[in-house]
Amino acid sequence: MHHYHHILTSDLSATMSSSFVSLANDMKHDINKHQAADRQNQILLPESVITMLTDLFEKKNYSMVMKIALSFLEENQRSIFLLNILGETASILSHQEEAISYFERLIDCEPYSGEIHRKKEFLPNVYHNLSILKKDLGFLDEAEIYVKKAIKLNPDFQNAYNTFGTILNDKANIAGAKVNLLKAIDINPLDHIPYWNLQSTASNLQEACQILERCLEQAPAFEKGVITLAGLKAFLGDRSHFDLLKKSDLKKSPLMRSIDWVLSLPIMPEIHFNRWSVFDRAVEWSDRNRPFYEFGVWMGDSFKYLMHSYDTGYGFDTFVGLPEQWRTVPKGTYSSYGFIPEIIGGNFIAGKFNDTLPIFFEKTRPLASIINFDADLYSSTKTALNYSASVIDEKTILIFDEFIVNPEWEMDEYRALNEFCKAKCINYEVLAVSLFTKQVVCRLSS
Repeated sequence: MHHYHHILTSDLSATMSSSFVSLANDMKHDINKHQAADRQNQILLPESVITMLTDLFEKKNYSMVMKIALSFLEENQRSIFLLNILGETASILSHQEEAISYFERLIDCEPYSGEIHRKKEFLPNVYHNLSILKKDLGFLDEAEIYVKKAIKLNPDFQNAYNTFGTILNDKANIAGAKVNLLKAIDINPLDHIPYWNLQSTASNLQEACQILERCLEQAPAFEKGVITLAGLKAFLGDRSHFDLLKKSDLKKSPLMRSIDWVLSLPIMPEIHFNRWSVFDRAVEWSDRNRPFYEFGVWMGDSFKYLMHSYDTGYGFDTFVGLPEQWRTVPKGTYSSYGFIPEIIGGNFIAGKFNDTLPIFFEKTRPLASIINFDADLYSSTKTALNYSASVIDEKTILIFDEFIVNPEWEMDEYRALNEFCKAKCINYEVLAVSLFTKQVVCRLSS
């Protein structure tokens, strides 16, 4: 769950108008004349410019905000307001690296005399936004540093504690995640989001249900919470609420379809709530004398965690991001910028699967204890399954990282596994599921 804490809000809609451009140009001309006498210590932007950009931002005219703010930034390089709104807007447009550059410039720059107070006011939010951006890009250590700075400047920053909890969860520190999420709830018990994230720290269905009930007390119409709670109760044997939802407009929700699929399985799998719990259970089921394989390494966090349980691991990734667009996720997302992890016992093979796997599997490779499929794409997962077939037997534990819950999940890893099994005339038994992390653990059977 990613929630930027913007100083500005964006809950209105409107169309862009060319009149804003001409107005901005007139303002810029007047400002340039007025500022010429004092370039070293300019006065902050006129309220008319701030009002105009704020209005555009609130109306979600983000491309216009970027265009106008950049034009004013040429003559106002140290403007805290401009750097902040550019960072805010770039982050909303998913231009993470650009957003980071504006926020970092804001932190480093000496503000104009009229904006000293504004920098002090903005800094906690800037650090918080940087923590989320770094988290999204996989730089968890940097994300933690930034969110701690936000909390230091504002010890009652509720959203920052929520974000800190999600960062620690991503770093396999579930106890720390729980502490920070509970702190967020303590500061603002009416916000449902920390309760939703707290679900990821649950150790059993009953605990998760209790947390979700508290979540829905704050936001009764929170769709994912309503569906998830109904699903968890169905897993416990009470399908009444879930069956009612199946008759509603929510029946086509990908989360509803995911729960329905779990309920259709011949044997109810174990239900987990975070990726590390899934990995721990998979390790228990596996033959730890064998190596593990991972297709889709990214920054190496999962690989490093699994290496605690095995002597040898093999990791495959392009290390420059997705080789093609995945639904709405652009090509190149999940890049480690060419960085290949250095992990004792780890052997990494860089490149596209179509290029690297045929060569790697030309040789006889040891049977797998676990295979973690985290390539997201149908094409990449299908390729990985086909080439790794020689190291899979009935003892091998298969983990799929994006198997359910996504909008078109039936066309991704789910489709790849089912097509693979059909072609091989084999079945699979589902051992564990996590709705929160979208993971599915299974084992093949003849």
